[in-house]
Amino acid sequence: MDSSINSRIFHLNYLAVIEVSGADSAKFLQGQLTCNVNDLSDSQASIAAFCTAKGRVISSLIIIKTADGFCLLLPASLLEKVLKKLQMYVLRSAVKLVDQRQQWAVYGLQTQQSANPEQSAFSVNQADFITIKLPSALSRYLMIKPIQSPVTVNQTSDDAWRYQDIVDGLPWFEFEQSEQYTPQMLNIDQLGGISFTKGCYTGQEIVARTHYLGKAKRSLFAAQSNQLLALPCDGCSVFDSQTQQTVGHVLTAQHYQQQTYLLIVLQVADVDSPSLVLDDQQHSVITLIASELNHD
Repeated sequence: MDSSINSRIFHLNYLAVIEVSGADSAKFLQGQLTCNVNDLSDSQASIAAFCTAKGRVISSLIIIKTADGFCLLLPASLLEKVLKKLQMYVLRSAVKLVDQRQQWAVYGLQTQQSANPEQSAFSVNQADFITIKLPSALSRYLMIKPIQSPVTVNQTSDDAWRYQDIVDGLPWFEFEQSEQYTPQMLNIDQLGGISFTKGCYTGQEIVARTHYLGKAKRSLFAAQSNQLLALPCDGCSVFDSQTQQTVGHVLTAQHYQQQTYLLIVLQVADVDSPSLVLDDQQHSVITLIASELNHD
């Protein structure tokens, strides 16, 4: 980080917001998302997954309780798909779903300070606008503001922000990776985004079965390559060069400081493999890196 800049502010065009309002909005979302919506408050948000009936994650998202209902923060490339699928479940419920891309913008704020250990992950401040504390060893916040009240951005690229998302293990992914993984494969349980006691929701049977039968066989890991890989490589296979067996897939990747950082869904049994390579033309070598978070 450039020590001459006290705060780095990024405009995060790849994230967008859906507003959910109406008398039945909490009950509706409780039946669709993996987290316990009833545990949320105006000062505490949660990460969550919206799944298919087969327990595959359509999108990861952050859900925030507001005075008017809820905000769902998610990848912009998945917004229309999520809106369409959520709308299928509304039926006669008093619920309104609104695409807020023309009204609200999303920003990232990173300061020089270390994260305050007393401030919980996904804690929220709504005094002037919505601010969400991200789970990170650094002080990182997402900000949702009306477009007519913009933030002064001092970063011309979001590469550094996306890199830190990968290091922090935030499971953002794009349209092409939708419906490929269960929530546990994306570590959403380790980030506090799955309730196993709240009752039924779409995909709950598969998600609960994975939990109660034991640890998931695949999980999310941060990795790096010492070269600039051809992007996007989302979905690219990861294999063990010694056994020639496919052991995982790339969820997302980002260039940063002449290297490539990746989130990969990997078979847990292959975590200690010294010979992980991508199934690209160069058979690029990748190595796992320790996350700055302690996801137990």
